[in-house]
Amino acid sequence: MSSGGIWLGFLFAALCACGRGADPADPQGGSSGTPPPAPPGPVAAAADTAADTVRPAGIPREALAYRNNFIRIWRFYFGFAESPTVGFSQVHQESRWKTSARSAFASGMAQFTPGTAAQYAKILPKEVRDRCPSKAGCPIDPDWALNALSLYDYHLHRDLTWAVTSDDRWRLALAGYNGGAHWLLRERQKANNSNRWIDIANACMRSASACKENRGYPVVILEKWHPLYKTWLGM
Repeated sequence: MSSGGIWLGFLFAALCACGRGADPADPQGGSSGTPPPAPPGPVAAAADTAADTVRPAGIPREALAYRNNFIRIWRFYFGFAESPTVGFSQVHQESRWKTSARSAFASGMAQFTPGTAAQYAKILPKEVRDRCPSKAGCPIDPDWALNALSLYDYHLHRDLTWAVTSDDRWRLALAGYNGGAHWLLRERQKANNSNRWIDIANACMRSASACKENRGYPVVILEKWHPLYKTWLGM
């Protein structure tokens, strides 16, 4: 894990290097040839009585164990450009912060499918890959899962500069995480290349159940859970 001095240096570098159109494996978008700083490693959960006292009732206590580390992870990929409260709200929706969460097709805190986990196992920063040498990735490991979710969100959000508002951009990014970015592209064509999330959601080409889930996913994250995490994190 990086020392405090290295971490402060990263924050400065992230602000300077954050850009669009970066290589998929280079979330900092740098072109100087200097490798990005190492993402933070796992941090032992520390008791934080004050933070737990002000934690809204709707947020599971498990979130407290990952709070500080996830903020550091998120800012490694996004810098200060996007609030980690989005990522916190998304993890809440995916698993309620349970590392053992499983569904029909996905597993872990960030609910990665085997195919997506294997894809991201190849492109996560070396320090994360060194802690998880498996080609299948380690979606059950919370550090791996939070890094993978953050990088996946970064890629989705980076490629949606055409969205009409920042809110539309995040709704589309979250919909892409839930159902696959390839569907968004097809449905956007059907919606006459609209740059609004609602138009693309209304042009859904999947099954009725898949369309309902995909349309509801960004709504519940941004409208139900996000206000709770903004209050708790003070961001």
